[in-house]
Amino acid sequence: MKTALKQITTLMAGHPFRGSIQHASDGEVSVVQMKDVDPESGIDSTDLFKVHLTGWKNPDYLKPGDILFNGRGNRIFAVLVERDFRTTVAGPHFFIVRVQPTIVRPAYLVWYINHNQAQRYFSRHVAGTALPHINRTTLEDLPVIVPPLEVQERIVNAHVCRLKEKALLERLIEKKKQFLDALLDKTLEQYQ
Repeated sequence: MKTALKQITTLMAGHPFRGSIQHASDGEVSVVQMKDVDPESGIDSTDLFKVHLTGWKNPDYLKPGDILFNGRGNRIFAVLVERDFRTTVAGPHFFIVRVQPTIVRPAYLVWYINHNQAQRYFSRHVAGTALPHINRTTLEDLPVIVPPLEVQERIVNAHVCRLKEKALLERLIEKKKQFLDALLDKTLEQYQ
């Protein structure tokens, strides 16, 4: 089945802050910002800013299964909220995507948004030149291929295996480099 993203999700804007986000060590709410996300490693919660929320808008706290969509800059991507962050909001540069889990798995949708089919769609519909961005309507109209749930799970499992393999290969390359550097250092010591 192929459908528009807006047919299978609810889309919300990140929390609207007036001005820059200022860290308050005694703040009661955490904020996920661009510096805290990466398309491969997800959300890094170690340095989330704490803030005091003011204003009229009730915060949309992040929930497990939410998707944060970064539609600004040269890297358009999505990350999955995998754990309960309790009182944490998304910064204003994100869209929060909530799926209908009986139709689409959040992890599958994150994979799909980051996959080349969706990325080609975004590159054709990007707005702006100095700071490329994807607007809400473009995101809502994203055509999504929705296979059966069991197929979605197999795709996600294959993707997770690929990421693990990549991490292992990177570690192996680093170990080989360290071994070779040590071997060459010992070789050079013979000629000092």
